[in-house]
Amino acid sequence: MKASASGVDLSGCLAGGPSTPRTITRTPNAPIPPTPAAPSTVTTTGTRCETVLILQRDIEVKLLRTFIAVVDENGFARAAQALHVTQPTVSQQIKRLETIVQAPLFQRTKRPLQLTPAGREVMAHARRVILLNNEVLSKISAFSSQELFSMGCSVHFADGLRTMLAQLAVERPRLRCAMATGLSAVLADKLAQGELEAAILLGTQTPRSEILGRLRLAWFGQALPAPGERLPVALVSERSALSDRIIETLAERDVAWHSVPRCSDPLAVRASIQAGLAYTALPANAHHNHPSLRPAPLGALGPAPEPLPVYLAFSPSVREPVVDAARAAARAMLKDVPLSPP
Repeated sequence: MKASASGVDLSGCLAGGPSTPRTITRTPNAPIPPTPAAPSTVTTTGTRCETVLILQRDIEVKLLRTFIAVVDENGFARAAQALHVTQPTVSQQIKRLETIVQAPLFQRTKRPLQLTPAGREVMAHARRVILLNNEVLSKISAFSSQELFSMGCSVHFADGLRTMLAQLAVERPRLRCAMATGLSAVLADKLAQGELEAAILLGTQTPRSEILGRLRLAWFGQALPAPGERLPVALVSERSALSDRIIETLAERDVAWHSVPRCSDPLAVRASIQAGLAYTALPANAHHNHPSLRPAPLGALGPAPEPLPVYLAFSPSVREPVVDAARAAARAMLKDVPLSPP
């Protein structure tokens, strides 16, 4: 069979004719006749070709509602009244449904109105389909109507996040909270840019903030420098009010110290202390949540640094209805934190 300027005609095969395709020859540059819509699947069995046409049919929920109304009201006229439409509209929708299911749903010659076997089958599933439809729409509507609230928390208080989220759920049940943890200076920048609405900050004050208390600190670490060597101290490399307070304290007390390679975040600082590589100052109860942290020997670095203020800060664009919820959540989270009065 030549492929140039020729085509293959399967019409005889599809119609049950001989299995050998016949060739259609056309002149060059002649327009190609339109190709009929192809069936979804063509299979060949023996010497005969069979066509399997797969149709996708979807039932509109509105049609099912009309169908149920006709059954419940025992008639087209009453269904029209219940649905606040005309009777011809009800009739048209039932006809559309019958076209989709390819079967009559009512025995129209009998009074009172009776369902056909196909009608009984549709009725057996119709209410469940509508219930599922309503459930999906209800859940999506409830989700989209929830308030989204973005709040930040200093990483030093991250152990209390679960308590804070639980309290927010009590205060504002329909509030979806997006949480961010990090260094207070970074969170303060996010507040100024409107990326967060509220944040609990350590030692970092913003234009709109209120002091919640002062965090008591303590020295931690078991590093053993050689006699005469300076004490190794772990600090955060980024802007950190706690690191600044540690440096100020060591300078005031004329402690000989050196910074171990600066850590990228407080978690790395804590790991250095747990590994016995350095000293640092942390919340006074840090070893309660992390038993592997060991308090520094008495007198190793002198008295602990002065407490740092803890602020609840808000962005300029914060929505007033969530302010009280944020206050309650902050108080709940800080309940077990060693705070002195403001």
